[in-house]
Amino acid sequence: VGVAQATTMYRMSLSELTFVSDLIVLAEVEQSSPEKAPGDLYIKTVATLKIDQVVKGALIEGDRIQVREWGGSLAGEQTHLPGAPRYVVGERVMVFLERERHGSMWRTVGLSQGKMTLVEEPDTGRDIMVRLRVPNSVERFDEAAVQLPAVRRYSEDLVAKVRDDLTLGFVPPYQAIPGLPPEKDRHFFEAALAAGQQLDPRWPQFQGLEARP
Repeated sequence: VGVAQATTMYRMSLSELTFVSDLIVLAEVEQSSPEKAPGDLYIKTVATLKIDQVVKGALIEGDRIQVREWGGSLAGEQTHLPGAPRYVVGERVMVFLERERHGSMWRTVGLSQGKMTLVEEPDTGRDIMVRLRVPNSVERFDEAAVQLPAVRRYSEDLVAKVRDDLTLGFVPPYQAIPGLPPEKDRHFFEAALAAGQQLDPRWPQFQGLEARP
């Protein structure tokens, strides 16, 4: 059994997830396949998602994407990364994604923070967003087996909040996000600067710059 090591996970707000992501979609998991490339120490799992709705990004409904994450089981070997999301066939999800640096695959922003599961509320037919860690023994998702929380967050409300944030053009309130690629860091900083926001002092490389009038 391999346990991949990771740094402490930074807790991201919904606004931060929204702006860091290159793609935000509602989708259904169609396939999930573990892989281990020659020379790799750990197993990764590639999930194929069919898009139902695009909230952010250039893709369209019906497109399929592949999301690769740490962890999985293959030929009697297992890899587990604490905090990594697991995609289960049949699961409906809202996901916040960014492209891998090389290739055409995607990865989940903020580990499990960037994945939410949709479960239909029996009485109303509305979709509720829940955060789940599906046991490794479960290979096909069963919505009926999910115990819904007493306080419920509906998918249409969350999508509306994301869309509202996107109209702003910058992260509100803007703050340093550890591990953010430099080009995104600079882009969000400049957008906040142009909007006249109070800038977070945790950017030492930007100290001394002031918001434009």
